[in-house]
Amino acid sequence: MGLDHIFVPTYVVGFFIVLIVEIIIGTLTNGFIVFVNFHDWLRGKPLNTSDQLVVSLALSNTCASCANAAIIVCLIYFTDIFLVYYVFCSLYSIMSYCIFSSSWLSAWLCLFFCLKIISFKSGCFAWMKTRIATVVPWLILLSQVLSFCLSIPFFFTFTKVFEPNSTAETGTNHTSGVVVGYEINSLYNFISLFLNCFIPFLIVMITTGRIIASLHNHARHMRQNMEEDRGPSVKAHQGAARTMMSLLFLYLIFYVVELGIGFLTLLNPIFWICFVLIFSFPTVQSFIVIMGNVKLKQMCLKLLKNSGNKQ
Repeated sequence: MGLDHIFVPTYVVGFFIVLIVEIIIGTLTNGFIVFVNFHDWLRGKPLNTSDQLVVSLALSNTCASCANAAIIVCLIYFTDIFLVYYVFCSLYSIMSYCIFSSSWLSAWLCLFFCLKIISFKSGCFAWMKTRIATVVPWLILLSQVLSFCLSIPFFFTFTKVFEPNSTAETGTNHTSGVVVGYEINSLYNFISLFLNCFIPFLIVMITTGRIIASLHNHARHMRQNMEEDRGPSVKAHQGAARTMMSLLFLYLIFYVVELGIGFLTLLNPIFWICFVLIFSFPTVQSFIVIMGNVKLKQMCLKLLKNSGNKQ
């Protein structure tokens, strides 16, 4: 049974079209990131630390797009199967894992930029800076283990929402026993978002602020000494800062929406607006990564130029 089930209101059809487009574009852009780096690896070019983070992030977003596609297919064609408790919880847990993983990987990417750009004389950051090639793979592994472990409890935090059934003669309301959706436990939703979203967001915010402050101090020093501050390294640092600011803004919107959707049911129209915004996250993030990576940006422009010449 498909869209005629009460679980999916008729106005959701328009949202489905937008969601499908987002999934296709997100899969293509994140697949492009993985393909470019995998192609270089096959040619004997080892993946540097930045490439490892970017590829891991793209794979996480690709997994998110696949999970989103499965959700859309179930909602359109297999609503009754989607309403099965373990199916619903499995898809939600997979999507949560991808969201958590992406959050941590984005935080580590910003931390990587911070360590590469800013000089640290002593302390933990100085130690990490000298061992960044060793630390980053462990951070990637840690983020995956943490994301997986904290997505599993979602299996036990949902409660069923039943279809209301009113009786006109008596004026009483009771449930019909038909499951039309699920509500998540607000407490665990808040805890999981705090650990896997708010903490990575703080890392992104702090590292972004630190780099912006460093670039500002550098520019002021250049102006005081009447020197040109448009060297290649400065431009690279400014590009990294723009990427980090874009990720910061994206995550700020995403976390507000993700936190709010936990208090809504699937029958609420606002839920589906938030759903569209969440589904757009892998696509928007992939564009930010591509535009902030010189190799990916050049390859993308080359492909667009070649396709334009063929037409």
